[in-house]
Amino acid sequence: MTNEPYPSFHELINQTDAEMQRLGWTVEQGREHLMKYYGVRSRSLLTQEELDNFLLYLQLTDSPTPQ
Repeated sequence: MTNEPYPSFHELINQTDAEMQRLGWTVEQGREHLMKYYGVRSRSLLTQEELDNFLLYLQLTDSPTPQ
């Protein structure tokens, strides 16, 4: 068993899924944001800190489309 800090990477992925759904983002819109700000096309390529930052961005966003 690993010593993953809470929340786990998998839980962060699930939370970003829920926030993207809330915002009405498509998978492609999410990828565009990841490429623009992190240089990757998949959340699985982010560090846990980057994924946590992406989740916070989504939670603070009311816009239905990525900025």
